[in-house]
Amino acid sequence: MNVSPRRTFWRCTLLSALLVACPIHAQVMRGVVRSQTTSRVIERARLTAQDRAGRVVGEATSDDEGRFVLRLDGSGQPFVVTVRRIGVEPSTTAEFTLTPADTVAYEFSIPEKSVMGDTVRVMGMASFNDSKYREALRRGWKVFSPEEVAIHRDKAGNVYDLLRWAGASSLVIPTRPTECVKSARYIAGDRRSDRCMVWIVDGVVLGPTPVLNPSDTYFMAILTASESAVQFGDKAPWGAIVLYTRMNGDRLRP
Repeated sequence: MNVSPRRTFWRCTLLSALLVACPIHAQVMRGVVRSQTTSRVIERARLTAQDRAGRVVGEATSDDEGRFVLRLDGSGQPFVVTVRRIGVEPSTTAEFTLTPADTVAYEFSIPEKSVMGDTVRVMGMASFNDSKYREALRRGWKVFSPEEVAIHRDKAGNVYDLLRWAGASSLVIPTRPTECVKSARYIAGDRRSDRCMVWIVDGVVLGPTPVLNPSDTYFMAILTASESAVQFGDKAPWGAIVLYTRMNGDRLRP
């Protein structure tokens, strides 16, 4: 192609890996990177000058207006310039000759040919509550899901009502909040019937009769005596009701 001088300004189009050489004698190249298709400026394009041995003799990055200043080491060796930008196929000039001289302006016109990048899977970090919910399922506990709890929590007068409406049939649920929840295996008159289950709220053992707001509940799980003893030791020897509150994350929150 023809190269037309404009004062101290020449235009060199980067069409492919090999282009018609544009002779230049300079230690500094400054100018603009543009799209060959639309003539719009290309911001954040990386320009790299390399000699025949592959040694980098200068680097620059175009700014928000597509302008760049590429300073070369002035070694006098022939070099090529490669322009790279994410999502665009790299373009490389033919060879230039570098000799000490005045600064020269250049406009690079690059083809915006998209390249296919590697597939990137973006995964958000699970909330504390969702991590605990998956852990409860993995352990095989009797779990009342966030969806099940959300149906009843705003209608329940207390957490005992929430347990009852959710269908915790394996429990003896008292009508008075001052009494404790017990396993249905311990019937009235059994000497073990005073063995209360313990409430575990957000991982903290609160005891058999905590004061809780049912509308704050995210999910619940029921642990048998053996499960609670393994998980919480002698703090919960007769079973436990594990409850996580919405303050630690609620994907169902409107």
